[in-house]
Amino acid sequence: MATDKYSMLYYAPSMLNREDIPWEVSVEGDSIVARWKWMNALWFAPNEINDEVRMYTFTVTLSDKGTYKELDTSEEKSRSIRAGDGKVGFGSSSNAFKGKQNSKSLNFGLGRDNETGAVGFVVAKYNTTQVKDQIRGYLEANGWKKAGMFG
Repeated sequence: MATDKYSMLYYAPSMLNREDIPWEVSVEGDSIVARWKWMNALWFAPNEINDEVRMYTFTVTLSDKGTYKELDTSEEKSRSIRAGDGKVGFGSSSNAFKGKQNSKSLNFGLGRDNETGAVGFVVAKYNTTQVKDQIRGYLEANGWKKAGMFG
């Protein structure tokens, strides 16, 4: 028998949040939500400065039947200033995704980490499987199963 839904939700933050992981787990309604701001940096290039923020969210919604459903959400926002050929240009972009995804990314270059303020070689990396495995492990260790396509 699966641990009851309300106990799973109540204990999720204390069981899943740790100092050594770059995301934070919270509870919203019937869902366990992990948010990871995996990139927040100002990148420098010879004729360009680009300010980027990238966020990944993994939401697991628990049913009353001992099953759960998953949803991935990612957001990217970028602002840039470019100079060349005697012109200066400004730009911005935004991109969002909602559905199911498995994703890995590695970005590196010269810049400033907007969280720490450190300037120099900046590395931003993530792997959605890390977040998913942690939450799935917590649920499955307590008797929960991923809902089927129609369940």
